[in-house]
Amino acid sequence: MFPILLGLFTLSWCNIEETKDIMQDWDKYMRGFLPDDMISFQIEKGGEEIFIETIKKTPTNIRGTFFIPIYTLDTIDFKVIDPSGSMIYAKMMKKEAVFSFNATEKGDYQLIFQNKRAKESKVVQFAIDVAKSDKEEIEQNDIDPIENGVQGLLQKIRDVFYSTKLNELKSKGALADVQKINKQLMILTFIETVAICGVTAWQVYYIKKLLNDRRLV
Repeated sequence: MFPILLGLFTLSWCNIEETKDIMQDWDKYMRGFLPDDMISFQIEKGGEEIFIETIKKTPTNIRGTFFIPIYTLDTIDFKVIDPSGSMIYAKMMKKEAVFSFNATEKGDYQLIFQNKRAKESKVVQFAIDVAKSDKEEIEQNDIDPIENGVQGLLQKIRDVFYSTKLNELKSKGALADVQKINKQLMILTFIETVAICGVTAWQVYYIKKLLNDRRLV
């Protein structure tokens, strides 16, 4: 049981450090994040999952986030391959991450998730936002203060909504992991109980045998 408790402590410490990095990246890259898609998929052990994003106008910003259940030491890899076949972006050995890059070449971009190191399949939660490069940017001078304030408020509401949605998905994944760990703890507790009972019974038998031998002497 001690190795599991030690593992849980290690996971908690790692999660705290990773959460700090994620929050910094989120504030830096994900302001106004409105995902085009929020999906969940499974990657088999040693397998990979590839998503194709076709870019017709450049430059186009592609950003998003992904994560696997937090109560695990396992990690996955994320790579981006441009239309020329070159890897232009990567997040390696991550349980969760925020990504943002600019597509400067027209064509198909491959977003690749790989599960190379884990001993079992992993469920990945994935959200992506592809900026529409053909949208006209509205000059701040063309927006009156009231409308600007309303848009800012709506943007904050959207940020809270999608942040809450992602946290909800994380919680579901974490719950499944906690249930799995609880099952392992129950099995170990049962084994320890049986072992203790066995040792106790042997000690009682041994003491009785010693007492009987002394009586015979």
